[in-house]
Amino acid sequence: MSSEKKPPERGVHLPHAVGAILLAAIFNPPGSASAQSLFMNTLTASDCMPVCTAGNDQINPAITADGSGGSIIVWQDIRNGNNDIYVQRTNINGDLLWTADGVVICTAGSSQEFPRITSDDNGGAIIIWQDYRNGSSDIYAQRVNAGGSVLWAANGIPLCTEVFDQFNVAVEADGLGGAILTWEDYRSNVVNCPDIFAQRVNSNGTILWTANGVDVCNEASAQHGPELESDDNGGAFITWYDQRAGDYDIYTQRVASGGAVQWTTNGVATCTMATDQLMPDICSDGAAGVIITWHDFRSTNEYDIYAQRQGPDGAVVWAVDGVVMNNNVGYDQINPVIVSDGAGGAVLAWQDYRTGTTSDIYAQRVAAAGAVLWTATGVIICTAEGDQINPQIVTDNNSGAFVTWEDYRSISNSDIYVQRIAANAAINWPATGYLICDADGNQSFPTMADDGIAGAVVAWQDQRNGNWDIYAQGFGLFGTGIETPQTPDVTMPHLSRAYPNPATAVIGFSFTLPGPGATELVLFDIYGRRVATLASGMMMAGTHEVSWNASSTEAGVYFCRLSFGGMTETNRVVILR
Repeated sequence: MSSEKKPPERGVHLPHAVGAILLAAIFNPPGSASAQSLFMNTLTASDCMPVCTAGNDQINPAITADGSGGSIIVWQDIRNGNNDIYVQRTNINGDLLWTADGVVICTAGSSQEFPRITSDDNGGAIIIWQDYRNGSSDIYAQRVNAGGSVLWAANGIPLCTEVFDQFNVAVEADGLGGAILTWEDYRSNVVNCPDIFAQRVNSNGTILWTANGVDVCNEASAQHGPELESDDNGGAFITWYDQRAGDYDIYTQRVASGGAVQWTTNGVATCTMATDQLMPDICSDGAAGVIITWHDFRSTNEYDIYAQRQGPDGAVVWAVDGVVMNNNVGYDQINPVIVSDGAGGAVLAWQDYRTGTTSDIYAQRVAAAGAVLWTATGVIICTAEGDQINPQIVTDNNSGAFVTWEDYRSISNSDIYVQRIAANAAINWPATGYLICDADGNQSFPTMADDGIAGAVVAWQDQRNGNWDIYAQGFGLFGTGIETPQTPDVTMPHLSRAYPNPATAVIGFSFTLPGPGATELVLFDIYGRRVATLASGMMMAGTHEVSWNASSTEAGVYFCRLSFGGMTETNRVVILR
């Protein structure tokens, strides 16, 4: 998948059985006067977190998880007059970890554009981009480690420098510290008829497959929009839309870890229904196969959303030509995105014009056997005034999903919203979405990564300062934002974030009391079981500090709860090994 349509990256994951009701019971027990949820929201929607505010424009962000609750964000940067590539890392608390305004990835001559990113499974990332240093568009790559140091040749290594252009690249981790990428390739020099190629690079920057890429599909027609999903064995599934029959159809191919294509030459048909099928997206089915979605014009009146499952051998599992996800509701449904539900099926979201006037966001869940699990026409994610466009999706690690989008309800400019839809189709947040950012100017092109610990981080390009900058915001199961330091309300108890966090051994906790009273500071696991009582008894007003040695505690996500005067406040703690 491309970075705009990323599946969850690897990290520390909550078990799927842990639900919001159980978590809510831990954090807001009966009788509690606390209005806080899982993570404290100490940022306003107009603040958010500036990732890069350098001169001129920063655009086209892409994001991946860092495996420790934070994220790595890459973007196209014009601070030096040309399009260059920069990157930044945030930690679990939203702090920027690398050089202010980003680490240089590539400042070679001419333009470097449309970066994509995937985890290197070691706290860093592999970054891919389109590069014009040789005149036409080529594909280059760079790896950056957890500390922000670039590991391969200065300005990146060439992955494909064939004649003519290589465009529209997508990248996925190969599960072994390297990456697999796919792209549209014009080396055949046939106008408007690109082919699909792929390549694999290991953690050392060594190209593993045929120089300049493996030929995935070279049918004498146009192939566009490749997306991919790792097969968790060093290879990948690649899907695209294909004009070999006149109209566009959906085809898919599997490439093994050594670079050999596994299915029928030029791909197996996923859907060849009459008229056009376009814009596929792909996710794992959890059983060595994949689920693919696309928008489909077979009705000849409007586009609808369809999906198909294919097994490890390429055979279609569901009805031939796919299962409809929106019951053919009127007007267009387009641009679907998909993520695994962790139970053999998937959750999808799309841009929906069923009102006939504006675009809204809808979602659907499909089971492993191909049955739709929610309302036949899809579940409303947002139907606010104005247009909602460009949906992105990641798992909530509990068989539901987080969906973010670009929102024009304010009419004058676009903002960023997010919604959580649970496994049972329940909408957990406000009906029109949880506001991520409504600062001045436009906020556009959101990209999102699962943080691996019951939340996600959204990054976008932001016009509040006149030029385009890069901003980000994180949130948890209940919609609250990343913690940042703030002055406590002196009339309320305040629990500061743990430090360090994530931690491997001794963790420090600090809390402030507005007056004397019975106080308890307790650590819980994700099942609500008490792991440790950190402080208990009558305490005086002021700031108190407690340390706790976690060296013998299992890795995972834990929650520290301060109780005082009938009020509670809860923060999360991540323990790594």
